[in-house]
Amino acid sequence: MTPSTNFPAPYDRTTKIVTLVVCLALLAIAVAIRNVIVAPLSLLTIVLGYAYSPRGYTIVDRSIVVKRLIGNVRVPLEDVREARLASSDDFSGCIRLWGSGGLFGYYGLFRTNKLGRCTWYASDRSRTVVLITASKTAVFSPADPEGFLRAIREKALFQASAGSPVYNRPLPDKVNTKLVRLTMGIIVVVAVLLAGRSLVGVWSYNPGSPVYDLTGDSLAIHDRFYPVTIGAAATETVGIRVVDLDQETGWRPTLRVGGFANAHYQSGWYRTANGTRMRLYRERSAHRVVLLPSKSGDAPVLLQVPDPDQFIEQIRRDWAGR
Repeated sequence: MTPSTNFPAPYDRTTKIVTLVVCLALLAIAVAIRNVIVAPLSLLTIVLGYAYSPRGYTIVDRSIVVKRLIGNVRVPLEDVREARLASSDDFSGCIRLWGSGGLFGYYGLFRTNKLGRCTWYASDRSRTVVLITASKTAVFSPADPEGFLRAIREKALFQASAGSPVYNRPLPDKVNTKLVRLTMGIIVVVAVLLAGRSLVGVWSYNPGSPVYDLTGDSLAIHDRFYPVTIGAAATETVGIRVVDLDQETGWRPTLRVGGFANAHYQSGWYRTANGTRMRLYRERSAHRVVLLPSKSGDAPVLLQVPDPDQFIEQIRRDWAGR
C-alpha cells in the first residue's frame, strides 16, 4: 500500500489556548487604543503569526513541503541521517531563538540540549517528528506521525553510515510542562493587565479643550490620536463661523467613521446628521464649536476653542488675504 504524501498539521491544546488569549488581548488593545500605529501593529502580529504557521505537509520529489500562507518551505530529503518520532529528551533545555512559542503553533529557530540548533514547523507537541540531515535539523507535527515517517522512508536518501531510519515512540506529552504552564499564566496575566489598563485609560481619557497652535499660515490641532494641520490657503476664511450643535442639529456627529470617542471626548473622523464627513475635536459637554470649511470641498473641521468669537476674529485677522 502506497503511503499518503499529504499530512495536515492540527493544533494541540496549548496552541489553541495561547492563540486565543493572545489574539483577544491584541484585538482588545487595538479596539481600545485606536492608535494609528498600535492598532495596525496588533492586527499585523495576528496576521503574520497565522501566515507563517504550518498548515500541513506534503512529501514530494524527495522533499518535505511545509504549507504556509506566506509561502511554502521545502526541506530536501537528501543525506538523511535520522528520521524518527520525537521524545521528551529532544526538547529538554529548549530555548526559542526566533519564532513562535504557541501563537498558531511552534515555528522558527530553536535550540535544545539534544538537538542543538533546529528549525521547527510544528503545531502539536504530542505528534512531533524529528528529521536530521547533513545540513539541517527540523521538527514537524503531522496528524499521522508514523505514516509521515513511512512516506519519508519511501522518498529519502539515507546516508550509508547512518543505517536505517529510527522509529522511537515518544514519551507522554510532558515537554517542559511546568514551563509551558508558567508561560501561559504570564501571558494571560500580562494580556489581561494590558487590556484592562488600556480600556481604563481610554475610558477615562479627557484632554479637555483641544490644544492648538495658530500661526499666519496654518492651524495645528494637537490630538493624541488624530492630529491635523490645516493650511490657511486651503481654508474658506469667510465661511468660518460658530456652530451651536444644540440649535443646528444637522451638524451633530452621528457616526464615527475613523475617530476616537468615549464618554468625555471626541476626535477624528465623523459623519454628521446632515451626511457631511468631517473632522471633529471637542469635549462632549461643548456645544459651541468653530466650523472651518475647506476651499476645495475637503472635509470641514469642527473645533472646540475656549472663546469661539475671539478665535474667529483672530484667525480672520491672521489669515487675511490667504
